[in-house]
Amino acid sequence: MMPDALVLLRLLQLSDSALPTGSFSHSLGLEAVQAAGGLAGEVDLERAACTYLGALATSDLVALRGAHGACALGELLELDAELDATKLSAEARAASSAMGGRLLVAAQALALESPLLDAFGPAVHSGRSPGGLAVAHGSVMAAAGVALGQALVAHAYTSLAALVAAGQKLIPLGQSAAQRVLANLAPAVLAAVERSERTACDDMHAFAPGLEIRSMQHERQEVRLFIS
Repeated sequence: MMPDALVLLRLLQLSDSALPTGSFSHSLGLEAVQAAGGLAGEVDLERAACTYLGALATSDLVALRGAHGACALGELLELDAELDATKLSAEARAASSAMGGRLLVAAQALALESPLLDAFGPAVHSGRSPGGLAVAHGSVMAAAGVALGQALVAHAYTSLAALVAAGQKLIPLGQSAAQRVLANLAPAVLAAVERSERTACDDMHAFAPGLEIRSMQHERQEVRLFIS
């Protein structure tokens, strides 16, 4: 088998919803949006997902870029701390860390190795670093030999797909409608990746106040289907 095909197989496996990162347990504030009456159908879901991608473009995707090209553990730790600071709600920070930590465990199971990844994993699991999902994703994709552009598109898409899957359960929404939302937002995924190029790592930020407020409200929501 050609080396490029092996890298593609790794990319597909790392992007598969079956990878045990626990993304299915998180709505990232969407459940509180639904509880407040702001998620009634397909149009609402597409609007919320587009807002989410906009925030991702200047935070998580920027962190992934830095992590993919990092040369030293200190760079990853700094990126991880900066990414964590862009997430205003406790639930959002916890969700990112939980999924990032599980991704690093999955990478071990796949026998992905690199000196940097080997150092970052213990730093996260010891509590030295938050282990944000985007930083973990960038480190793992680099170790797997996946090119930066492919890693960025994969992260943006899988993050979007997880959000849409949560919305599908909450509305509820049919499978065809959910797939239509994902197809409609394909240009927004690519735009988010392109926008991330224009944001420096030390200028990382996220602006999605509506989702952030709902995420904070979700922490005190009595009846919940999702952790976040």
